[in-house]
Amino acid sequence: MRKFSAHRIYPVSGLPISFGIIETADDGTILNIRNTGGQPIEEAGLEFYSGIIIPGLVNAHCHLELSHLAGLIPQRTGITGFVSAVSKIRSSDPEKIRQAANNADRKMYRDGVSGAGDISNTGITLSTKQDSRLQYHTFVEVFGLDKANAAIRFEQALQLAKAFNDAGLPHSISPHARYSVGVDLWELITREITLTRRISIHLDESPNERELLEHRTGIMAENFRQAGFDLTSIPDEASDVFKLLGKYLPDSDWILVHNTITDPLPAPGSLKSGVYWVLCPRSNLYIENLLPDIEGFAASGLTVCLGTDSLASNLNLSVLDEMKTIMEVVPGIAFDTVLRWATLNGACALGMEKNLGTIEKGKNPGLVNIPVFDWNKDRLSAESKSIRLI
Repeated sequence: MRKFSAHRIYPVSGLPISFGIIETADDGTILNIRNTGGQPIEEAGLEFYSGIIIPGLVNAHCHLELSHLAGLIPQRTGITGFVSAVSKIRSSDPEKIRQAANNADRKMYRDGVSGAGDISNTGITLSTKQDSRLQYHTFVEVFGLDKANAAIRFEQALQLAKAFNDAGLPHSISPHARYSVGVDLWELITREITLTRRISIHLDESPNERELLEHRTGIMAENFRQAGFDLTSIPDEASDVFKLLGKYLPDSDWILVHNTITDPLPAPGSLKSGVYWVLCPRSNLYIENLLPDIEGFAASGLTVCLGTDSLASNLNLSVLDEMKTIMEVVPGIAFDTVLRWATLNGACALGMEKNLGTIEKGKNPGLVNIPVFDWNKDRLSAESKSIRLI
């Protein structure tokens, strides 16, 4: 058994505990959380850490298979320029891709991430996930507007899903975005109810995306036409994500990713249960130099999670750095709010809440120490770092 304490414990499932003590089994399972009444205790075997202890973080949206593109994509090109750049340089030596994914996975773990929702278009990260200490839910991503290729595209997704299934790795099939999936492909996705219980879809990343969906005009629409894409195959409902998903995947949990220009935000009571909103602020700054309405999300009552996107669009895969960015641009936001976004909400979105997201008896969420904490303002500081304890 190990015993951990710090100036303050943030279990997420309850109020912070000053000088609390967490007892764990050797495998990290939480055996007990002791409240010392705010008094420091000295006892044999107790490991005391300066700062705070939080549960392991959850990265609700990343693209591990793009890790080899770190530093290769120029910043602030907009989503159209970004997608074009990725498509031109995405291919690489498979071993290089695999090694970059392995390195990114290990770095995430060291930085305190315990669970991740990962987008996969290929099976190249399968071995990484089998060997990882993180819990992954893989979203097998499908896209395509060409009616003639819809069946082929979907069969490829089914085969990839089977590979993850055979490896014993949680997975589901997911549409890429509203503008990149044609009607025929949506109808095929709809038929696979057991494989689409939980989907992740890119949403509202750019004003150009909205112009394409609402008017079929703008630079994104023009680029699509030049590439030979048939914009008439985009569903009529695509301009309204709730009508679109309500038609094709009404019984799935919906993980809506990016939301850079989502406005206005819906009232929580107007949505079905199982809707999650993932913010990836540093990726949004990297690609569009825009940020979501973070204050609005904080006040909305919506279930918000945090993601990093990929190393093609971010400097690292640190969820703590996403938290720090949010607290820097929205000084009034509460640390407890952002912590919940980075832990329990992400765990719920990915179906990992029975084991991750909170420090509770019986769970094995991982424990993370943040030694530098701004006690006067009750928030992270620029010097805050995440250090995995267990």
